[in-house]
Amino acid sequence: MSANFTRFRKSPRGFTLVELLVVIAIIGVLIALLLPAVQQAREAARRMSCSNKMKQIVLASHNFEAAQKSIVFNRYSDPGYSNFAGWDAWGDYGGANSKGWSWLTALLPYLEQSAIYDQGQIPNSTFGASGAVRQSVDLFFCPSDSMQQNSPYVEQTHYMAGLEVGLTNYKGVLGSNFCWGPYANTGVNGKCEPWADGDGLMIPLAWHAKKKQSSIVDGLSNTFMAGEQIWSEETANCGATGYGLGFAYAHTIEASANCALPPNAKKPDGTEFAKTDFEGQNGFRSRHPGGVQFGYADGSVHFVSNNVELAIYRAMATIAGEEVLAIRD
Repeated sequence: MSANFTRFRKSPRGFTLVELLVVIAIIGVLIALLLPAVQQAREAARRMSCSNKMKQIVLASHNFEAAQKSIVFNRYSDPGYSNFAGWDAWGDYGGANSKGWSWLTALLPYLEQSAIYDQGQIPNSTFGASGAVRQSVDLFFCPSDSMQQNSPYVEQTHYMAGLEVGLTNYKGVLGSNFCWGPYANTGVNGKCEPWADGDGLMIPLAWHAKKKQSSIVDGLSNTFMAGEQIWSEETANCGATGYGLGFAYAHTIEASANCALPPNAKKPDGTEFAKTDFEGQNGFRSRHPGGVQFGYADGSVHFVSNNVELAIYRAMATIAGEEVLAIRD
């Protein structure tokens, strides 16, 4: 005799709404905890890449010196600095008829960018006639900033108004001199004008009196050569009131800045300078939390804190102040 048996299988128990909400909450908390760490890791990688690019640039300057028997230099003409013969060798101070090629353009052949240098006929061509002006060179951009995404750009600065220009995050150090604003400073040479009379390594008129390593009395490892700057469309469009606040890698003035202002400078009361404020934007800035990276004359790169003592910071920007100070990260 057989019997039919009906089997009952117990259905698997699902998650309750409360349990699902708890799991989602836990996942959310984990993401919130991990996200800052991920962002920090990404910025650390970007900062390392930025540092490596800066290092290639300052090391290229040593190759330039070995070949040219002088430290890399800027070219610039301006009627305001007409107190020596040949002052106008480089055309207008800015614009299409200028040949005010920067120290960065002089380094192009030593950075595996000879094609841009040669085809652009640097330094003999004017900006208006040279295609090199609008080139974007990957090595001149720090990945922590948005500069590269905006290059080339049609600037409206005092020096490159209306020209489409390739940009740069890296600028040469003029020194510690500055005549204007809350951080005005008379340099170790007794002058405050930064472009003609800067007490640093990368002044615009260096072509007139070329420097050698022996000119750096303070020592190569104690002297800034170049620092960082960040993209700002307001600054790039500030017109005549902004003077050299643009970012064109090709132009001597726009490829330089000074260390009279502290790194990532704010007003003495702690508030931000306006993006178009000539007096507050002529220093060095970065997107890295807490400071700015600098390339030194010895070819090294170091991170300089926003909290550095201003007197020490300015001393590191001079080449012959005979200070015995050093900053190391």
